Amino acid sequence: MARTRTLDALDQGIIRSLQRDGRASYSAMAKALGVTEGTIRNRLAWLLSERIVRVVAVADLFKVGLHAVAITGMNVERGKMKQALARLMDMEEVRYVAVTTGTFDIIIEVVLPNTDALHDFLVDRLASVPGILRTDTSMILKIHKQSYTWLPEPRGDDAAPRRRAKKGG
Repeated sequence: MARTRTLDALDQGIIRSLQRDGRASYSAMAKALGVTEGTIRNRLAWLLSERIVRVVAVADLFKVGLHAVAITGMNVERGKMKQALARLMDMEEVRYVAVTTGTFDIIIEVVLPNTDALHDFLVDRLASVPGILRTDTSMILKIHKQSYTWLPEPRGDDAAPRRRAKKGG
């Protein structure tokens, strides 16, 4: 059984390094964070095993032929929320599902090759989800910023510890 602990400054430093460059080497991270490669290797193995981080390639949707990206907000019958969520999470074209407060109960992101496929999804697939009362769909025309940096950069005392330089050498 994996041990549970909170993230320290070194863990956060590793995450920040990977957010900047998912292909960063152990040696580059070790040098930047002032620890050994083995420490980086062990810490990253723990972060991965605990599912705190995942290292993946993120494609530009429009450049790989997925030209219909849409956000759909929906209102759902309270008694059918779990059924609706389960169905939405099983749909391959649905890339993001969140329960929200405010105007909508659920928000999803849908990624499809073209507007014909989006039309079919909205009319056929989404209509089959139990409990949906109302939907509102907005197409993404152009993505101006897409960030995968979830941790803020450290300030002052939050910085990862670094080894002290040896005296006289």
